[in-house]
Amino acid sequence: MKVMKGLFKGLLVTTVLAAIGWVSIWVYFTRVSPIASQVKAVVLQRVAKRHIHFLTYEQLPVGYRQAVVATEDRTFYSNIGVDFFSIVRAAWVDLQQGSFVQGGSTLTQQLVHNTLLNHQPKTVYWKIRETIDAIGLYDTMSKQETLALYANDIYFGHGAYGLYAATQQYFGKPLGALNPGELAMLAGIPNAPSVYDPLRNLHLARERQQIVVQSMVADGVISVTEAKGILQDPIELA
Repeated sequence: MKVMKGLFKGLLVTTVLAAIGWVSIWVYFTRVSPIASQVKAVVLQRVAKRHIHFLTYEQLPVGYRQAVVATEDRTFYSNIGVDFFSIVRAAWVDLQQGSFVQGGSTLTQQLVHNTLLNHQPKTVYWKIRETIDAIGLYDTMSKQETLALYANDIYFGHGAYGLYAATQQYFGKPLGALNPGELAMLAGIPNAPSVYDPLRNLHLARERQQIVVQSMVADGVISVTEAKGILQDPIELA
């Protein structure tokens, strides 16, 4: 009985401390340092400077949204801005390699990194800051807006920032005219823009596209049959 009471008290204390911590994070990132406004301001300033057409979440093709989430952050719509399992897995790989090899970052963390922390060196402190900021952003910004800001700011290579510019750069046609195969290829480029640039190395871009499509199958958003059809879509480069 004493053991049970001790466990209950420990659980209660842990729950209370977690609640206090969560409320503190929310207060800090809404009252003291409004992170959602800061991230949005950075992206919109870049959009204006680069003369990019901003795409809302609704304007992002469903196929593109599915491809990005399945490949970059499968738990995006359910996680709290971070995926601790992925972080632990990536940390283990980093320890084995003796350097930052895998990031384990969610789309939310990538957005924080690209906007607020992009000029800071990758250190343990940097990773902790990225994690806390991502949780703060999750608390104060919708998943839809997070994905939209990410898609409008991410670098696609060949001087193209944002999905709209990448569409024009690589395919030279409106976003709505792209087929599922072309959308899947675009979703894979930001992982390594110089490597997966289809204008320079279509073969590697195709290989990355296949990984993206396989991820979509694994995520359950498309069937194996649909995946085969996507991979057979013609790629019409500009």
